[in-house]
Amino acid sequence: MDRQTQSENDFRALCALCDASRTIEDRQKLLQTLSQHAFIEPEHQVVFESIRALFPRGPIALPQLRIHLNNRGFPDTDVEKYFPPERAADLERRPAAGRTP
Repeated sequence: MDRQTQSENDFRALCALCDASRTIEDRQKLLQTLSQHAFIEPEHQVVFESIRALFPRGPIALPQLRIHLNNRGFPDTDVEKYFPPERAADLERRPAAGRTP
């Protein structure tokens, strides 16, 4: 598999992990499958590590992922692209876990 194809597959897998319309079980299986995966793009690896850290706390929310990446030293990561476009605006408004609006 060439680098471009693997990068696209990695991106789609990360999007699937952020897609709340998928079942928790499906996302959990995908998370386990990717746990030993070597991502081609450094950004994909960093995003995966944050998703893996956040996943046990509940559904991945856009603000939550953004804060986690920022706290890890990656404030400029474009996290919106990992969420379904039609839901990005809704996810942006959802408070992170443990916070009140």
